[in-house]
Amino acid sequence: MKKGKFEAGRRSAAEGSAEQVRGGFPWLLVLIPVLVLAAVGTILYLSLSGREPTDGTSQSGFPKEEVLAQYQNLSHALEQRDMVLTILPQGDAEDAEPIRLTVPAGKSHVRVDLKGLEADLEAGVGKISRKRYLVDPEDYVSLDHAALRELAEQTHAQWAQSYIPSSVGLRIIPEGEREQHVLCFNVGREGRELSADEIYETLTAAYLAGELNPEMHYDVKVPEPLDVAEIWQRYSTPPQDARLNEKTFEIIHEVPGFGFHQSKLERMIRQAEPGKGYTLTLDVLEPTITSAYVEASLYADILGEAHTPHSWVNDRTNNLILACEAIDGTVVMPGEVFSFNETVGQRTEAKGYREATAYVGGNSVPEIGGGVCQVASTIYYAVLQADLESVERHAHTYLVTYVPHGMDAAIYWGQLDYQFKNTSPRPIKIEAGVSDGKVHIILRGTEWKNYTVKLSYEILEEIPYETTERYVYDDSYAPGDTIVTPYTGYRVSTYKSLYDLDGNFIEKVHITNSRYAKRDKVIAVLPPKPAETTPTEPTGDD
Repeated sequence: MKKGKFEAGRRSAAEGSAEQVRGGFPWLLVLIPVLVLAAVGTILYLSLSGREPTDGTSQSGFPKEEVLAQYQNLSHALEQRDMVLTILPQGDAEDAEPIRLTVPAGKSHVRVDLKGLEADLEAGVGKISRKRYLVDPEDYVSLDHAALRELAEQTHAQWAQSYIPSSVGLRIIPEGEREQHVLCFNVGREGRELSADEIYETLTAAYLAGELNPEMHYDVKVPEPLDVAEIWQRYSTPPQDARLNEKTFEIIHEVPGFGFHQSKLERMIRQAEPGKGYTLTLDVLEPTITSAYVEASLYADILGEAHTPHSWVNDRTNNLILACEAIDGTVVMPGEVFSFNETVGQRTEAKGYREATAYVGGNSVPEIGGGVCQVASTIYYAVLQADLESVERHAHTYLVTYVPHGMDAAIYWGQLDYQFKNTSPRPIKIEAGVSDGKVHIILRGTEWKNYTVKLSYEILEEIPYETTERYVYDDSYAPGDTIVTPYTGYRVSTYKSLYDLDGNFIEKVHITNSRYAKRDKVIAVLPPKPAETTPTEPTGDD
């Protein structure tokens, strides 16, 4: 039977009612977490339509009275019972609850046209045999499709939501010389795939079939829960202490660690809003051993030191300071040779060096960088105490007074250098400075000797100077003034005496010989006056 054949006759009487139903949304959506399902509807679609299985046990259709009774039961059910659509979760959600969509009885605006059905049956519509009828429910059950569609869309909007996976990561933010580690995490959000079309179709089919407790399914995808212990294991880093590379003696700097209290992150996760990102700034875990500590340990012992006095002559003192600044902090590795000239460099005016007295060719003359020999001598004196090997050393032309005899070192750019070799098993750092009227040299390292050193010298020969006179023909010197400062000449042997750590003498070892020239004293004298002559009387003839 074609539906249109009866529409004109049946719809004319109910025209106003149908239009009124379509005029507005008549539904009330009641969503409850737990609802005892009503008894399964007994009026099925096959019953309403009169269609039965054609397997030889029954014939299609029902008697007219039974068809009318079935539709009367449906009309009564729509007035007395709610439509409850249960949308069951499926997928990976164990704890997801069903969604209940309830349309209260009497407010569904679904109508059964009993008068039209009865009139059609009396007129023989749907008659397939002498006493049996077959009718289509869609001809007598009127639905407000617009309202059903709107209800389906609202249900979808309220319950469907996109899936957001849980995530965790680390953001490293530079902060000066250090870093800030920030943990970024999202607990994720449950995804619910719910089709508005499927809701609409399920409701429509249920009303037509007289099934007031239909079911359908929605897919649930739940994000993986964040594992706090695993996050801690991955993003917490222990601090790394500074240490010394025993092969290269390079100090490997400390590295701070980063961590967090697991209970704090657990609390944040419990309180987190699904799908929203959060951050946790990790605590800085300071290392126990720092680079400064390792360096101090490496250079904890004073292997040798010397503090030599100097007179405060501005230009000479300036030169001493510049040379010490160039040397201070120099590290000499095991087996490495320290060179004074290479470390300090050429003494030039451009570097700030000034003229001061120096020995050149046996004479005391102004020289750029004059006086820096005292720094070299102070290093040599400390090296002798540390019992290190001197590779190159030259004695001064004349004996100096700021170190003991035979323990000085002369240098001159391009000609004379002072060098020593680090014969200890560990690095040596040189500390150099000028203060309180002295030049200070300290050799720091790790003591390796099981003995101590005492230095001494022996004068093998003393060569006295002579005093000579020089005529002065101007006012540059007064009679008796010293023109050339004298120096006594010496031949000196330098020794070291070794003692065990209990103070017992072990041996005395010759180190080197030094020879210092004498320089005669020259004093100023006036030249002798020329002899006076007696003039003779002139003679002549009268």
